[in-house]
Amino acid sequence: MRRFVAILAMCSLMSWSAVAQVGEVGIGVGTSNFLGDLGKKSSSFKSYFGDIDGSLFRPAVQVYYRHSFSYRFATKLSLSYGRLEGDDRLSRTKEFRDDAWFRSYRNLSFKSFVLEAAVTAEFNILKYAPGSMKYRWTPYVFGGVGIFAFDPKAEYNGEWVRLQPLGTEGQGLPNYPERRKYALIQPSLPVGIGFKFNINKAWSVGLEMGHRITFTDYLDDVSTNYVSYGDFSSYYGSERAIMAYELSRRSPELDPEGKYGTITQPGEVRGNPESNDSYLFTMVSVTYNFNKMNRREHNPFAKKDTGKYRRVFR
Repeated sequence: MRRFVAILAMCSLMSWSAVAQVGEVGIGVGTSNFLGDLGKKSSSFKSYFGDIDGSLFRPAVQVYYRHSFSYRFATKLSLSYGRLEGDDRLSRTKEFRDDAWFRSYRNLSFKSFVLEAAVTAEFNILKYAPGSMKYRWTPYVFGGVGIFAFDPKAEYNGEWVRLQPLGTEGQGLPNYPERRKYALIQPSLPVGIGFKFNINKAWSVGLEMGHRITFTDYLDDVSTNYVSYGDFSSYYGSERAIMAYELSRRSPELDPEGKYGTITQPGEVRGNPESNDSYLFTMVSVTYNFNKMNRREHNPFAKKDTGKYRRVFR
C-alpha cells in the first residue's frame, strides 16, 4: 500500500511538473456600478447597457494573482473593492404613472461599499502566454465563484443610516415571520470578458468587464412591499420606529399633501422580488510576470524533462 501511494504521489507530481506554469500578480483600477430596483431606467432587460446609469459609476480597485496553465487556460484569485449607489430621482420620467414615474415618486436611494473575493477561470480566445512576444495578446472570457460583503445605507436628517438593521420591509418583525433579515455577506457568480496584451517579457496590461450575478434582491434594501408605521412601533421604540418608517416610505418628501399617497401605502409594491440585484466591475490592469524562467520567446508551457522520476518505477 505504501509503495502504491508513493507511486501515485509521484505520478501526480509528474503530471503537475510536466507543464511549466506561469504566475502573475497585478493591480486594477476602474469603476463599479449597480443594477437593481433603484434608479433603473426600465423594468425590462432588453437593453443591458442602456439600463446602466453613467452618473453612478464609482471608483473601484482590484488586486489579483493569475496562474496560467496553458495557452488557453488560466485561473485568477482576486480581491475587489468598489461602491454601489442607486437613486430613484435619476429615473427618466416620460409619461404620468409610467414605470419611470413610479420609481421617481417612490424616491428611495442608497449607497453601499462592496468587497469581493473571487476565483475565476479564464479561457483565452487566441493562444496567449505571459511574457511572450509571439503570443502576446488575446481576448478572453471568464466565469467563477465569489463571496462579497455589502451594507446599504440611506441619508436621514443629514446622517447615513444603516438600513439592514431597521428591517424596512418588515424583516425580523413579529408581524412578518416569513421575512428574515438578509445577510450582509453573500455568494456571487462573476462572469465577463477581457483583453490581455504583453508590453514586454515582464509586464502586461489588460481590460476586463465583469458582471456579478447575485442571489439577493437586497443590495439596495428594496424588494417587496411597504409596511405600516404600526408594524414598526409595535416592535421598536417610537424614535426608531419613526426613522424606520420614514426611510421605508419617502414619497411624502415629494408629495407632502399625499395626493398620490395610496401608491406607497402598506401592502403596495415597493420593489420587484422576481429579479435579483447585480453589480459590475470594469478594470484596467497592469500585471507583472514574476517567473523569470518563463520570460522567453520559447514556449513557456513546454514539457519538462521527467527522466529523473523514472527510477521510481524500476
